[in-house]
Amino acid sequence: MSSYIQDLPLLWNIVIFILSGALVWGAGVRLSKYADKIIDKTGISEVFIGTLGLALITSLPEVATTLSATLANNVSMAINNLFGSIALQITVLAVGDFIIKNSSLSGSLENPVSRLQAICLSFLLALAAVAILYRDVAIFHVGLWSVVLFAFYVILFYIINYFKKMKWWLTEPQERESIGKVKAIVSERMAEKEQNEADVADGSGEDEEVKPSKILLSRLGLYFLLSALGILIGGYFVATSADVIAEESGIGSGFMGYFFVGLTTSLPELSTTISAAKLKRYRMAFSNIFGTNLLNVGLVLFADLLHTEGPALDEVGDFAAAGAVFGILLTSIYQIGLTIKFKKTFFRLGFDSILVVLFYIIGAIILFNMRNG
Repeated sequence: MSSYIQDLPLLWNIVIFILSGALVWGAGVRLSKYADKIIDKTGISEVFIGTLGLALITSLPEVATTLSATLANNVSMAINNLFGSIALQITVLAVGDFIIKNSSLSGSLENPVSRLQAICLSFLLALAAVAILYRDVAIFHVGLWSVVLFAFYVILFYIINYFKKMKWWLTEPQERESIGKVKAIVSERMAEKEQNEADVADGSGEDEEVKPSKILLSRLGLYFLLSALGILIGGYFVATSADVIAEESGIGSGFMGYFFVGLTTSLPELSTTISAAKLKRYRMAFSNIFGTNLLNVGLVLFADLLHTEGPALDEVGDFAAAGAVFGILLTSIYQIGLTIKFKKTFFRLGFDSILVVLFYIIGAIILFNMRNG
């Protein structure tokens, strides 16, 4: 199929790119709405949905691109796409910021979980930059650095969700008092629920929470999976046609993999972030972006497993390392915004979002000049 697309004229590849992008966009919008309904019905954490659920689903285009590029013996394009998506997806948060009225996106959060995600992402990106610049050691044909990056991704994922569960940031007396009141209300409601169990069993009541397994077997779960499938199919054709357009444009493959293909495979994150902002699921918006970026670094192992000619990170150079450092810079800006929580906006953007957009443009110019063809 990819060979057939590559044989098509440039104009037809542009048409395929636009139609596939529309499919990815529409499926991403529906996906976030279904995730919102699943949260309401099951009580699953927004952070968990964003960090793992949406991150896995919206990374399907990156998975498809990594698979097709690596099997085509272009592992450099696959790795550059993964790191290229990171910077662009962070900039997507500025679009979500523009959707909100009367407050900045980073100033609308109530706890520092998203800030911890940003810290973890910066740490993993720094480790990835070191891995790219330092020659890898092969275990069979898989690079040791790829295994290390994936292992740290798993560790950081559990740290984030454990931090969310323990609520270590609630240290002020007023906060502890509030938690006590909440526990009292929960206990009272649980008592009322036990008294009404008979009514619920007879159908006169309605459960507030439904088990995730029941959701997945319901019509809502079917729509959720169909949206994910739409993202996967659309992402494959977007990435394949974008690769052809990139080659025929005459611009360096590294730059095109980092920006152009990264742009197309970031469409699900754009649509889900905008939808999450409209639904006032601000933590989901941040968790979706930071969680996807963490997963993108972990997907280096996926490319390495498919690439049988040695460690994949040895195939990329300073360009990918600079891209990782660029991702750290943009993540750090939002980390500052999440710490200060400055709610005032300028042209409907928080100060951190404005800086992210400006540095993204500057970084694009710098990386364009670094392209190696």
